[in-house]
Amino acid sequence: MNNGKIKCSIGILTLNCEDTLARCLENLRDFDEIIVCDGNSTDKTIGIAKKFGAKIIKQYDSDEPNLRCVKDKANVRQKNMNAAAYDWYFFMDADDILPAETIKEIRQIVNNDSEFSIYKMPTKIIINSKIINCASWYPACQIRLFKRSAGAKFKGKVHDHIVFNKAKNKVGVMKNFYYFIWPDERVKNFWNYQRIYTKREVDVFEINSWKNFLYWGIYHRLKIIAGFLIRMPLSYARYGFRDRLPLRFELLVLAQHFYLLYLLTLKRIGIYHEQN
Repeated sequence: MNNGKIKCSIGILTLNCEDTLARCLENLRDFDEIIVCDGNSTDKTIGIAKKFGAKIIKQYDSDEPNLRCVKDKANVRQKNMNAAAYDWYFFMDADDILPAETIKEIRQIVNNDSEFSIYKMPTKIIINSKIINCASWYPACQIRLFKRSAGAKFKGKVHDHIVFNKAKNKVGVMKNFYYFIWPDERVKNFWNYQRIYTKREVDVFEINSWKNFLYWGIYHRLKIIAGFLIRMPLSYARYGFRDRLPLRFELLVLAQHFYLLYLLTLKRIGIYHEQN
């Protein structure tokens, strides 16, 4: 291992990603270990991963083809991380990329004795090869880089995130960005994508009491909506319309939160039907 490469393991989830995986892996050549955790792809995904020398593991014990989505994302992410050789770990998706400046910053963090064991990083969206420099939820920092020895774990069946002992670990903030690349299909069918993810989130949401429903289902969601409604006009007043996410996408994201409230209410009163 190594040969001057970054001593950091990269974990990637794949499912029929032949259109984007080669670009993603080419972007990651500076890293010493790439682990592709595949959901039984039926296209050329596995062949592409092998070509780039990635370590390949399976998301499921079953060989069932064409699984539409990851049913428990945190569990699969955890499986991917557990297969890593290095302490430093970075996770991403097969249709995203890291700018050269971000890779350089990761190298510096890994090579130096950092006081931080977990790092947040700001994110941006790319649509039609154009970087979107402004959106109402920016900078939207996410934890992507951390030491496995910090005890961080993945949580969330649909929208996975990292949980860790905040008393024992210092969190740093990276200067450079992680880029989410929205494929043309998602741009053209944005509401359908958001609707599907919303239904999946409701399917796994456990409403075992009115208290749980009112706090996590209603109060927490209304808090997010209120913050969005405050930030949106302030963002437009400060930055205008230049180089920002088109307004229709922001309005659809806002609509998604109201749609989630509606579905959670249906589920609580017992008339919601889960997806097949």
